[in-house]
Amino acid sequence: MLEDIKKSALSGILISIGGCVLLASTKAGYMWAGALLFSLGLFAICEYGFNLYTGKVGYIACYFRNWRYILHVLLILAVNLAVTFIMGCLVSLCLPDIAESARDSYAAKLFAQPQKWVLSSILCGMLMFLAVDLWKRGKIIGVFLCVPVFIFCGFDHSIANSFYNGAALGEQTFSLRNVLFVTIVILGNALGGMLIPMLTRKWRRDAE
Repeated sequence: MLEDIKKSALSGILISIGGCVLLASTKAGYMWAGALLFSLGLFAICEYGFNLYTGKVGYIACYFRNWRYILHVLLILAVNLAVTFIMGCLVSLCLPDIAESARDSYAAKLFAQPQKWVLSSILCGMLMFLAVDLWKRGKIIGVFLCVPVFIFCGFDHSIANSFYNGAALGEQTFSLRNVLFVTIVILGNALGGMLIPMLTRKWRRDAE
């Protein structure tokens, strides 16, 4: 379990770094650069075998009777969320320019229509499954295509959002609307990640 926690924490740190570069690039008018550089985080996570919720949750569709795997994914989710939120809080204290950009970005997400939360989180989940599954098949380019696509489209990634949430720390952070938003995005990412293996019936024997 300790090994899983460490791998999940490292994923949270890498996603937080990706969030920082995206926010800084967007503020400077170079969102395209931030979207590409964000991909480095997922590439490193895949390459080193770290644990990221959105890269693991889709495989529940293949192992829906395996409670050990489901609990494994829930542990990853909890650690990913905690680490990215803490990293976001540190950014809000130490990097005011990035924190300002995070507040604007997260407010736009939080006050969007709920149907947008649902659709964007499902589509993001699909893209993240594709990125990881293509990497497992030796198609590394999938990481560098799928990540910029979800960023340019404004899709909601639950773990990245947790970083933005911490960086945008304020009166809305612990509001009921924010709790609902976070919950919907987590579930939407899960559903999106499971859609492809469910619809293509790619039942695998194990998930790395």
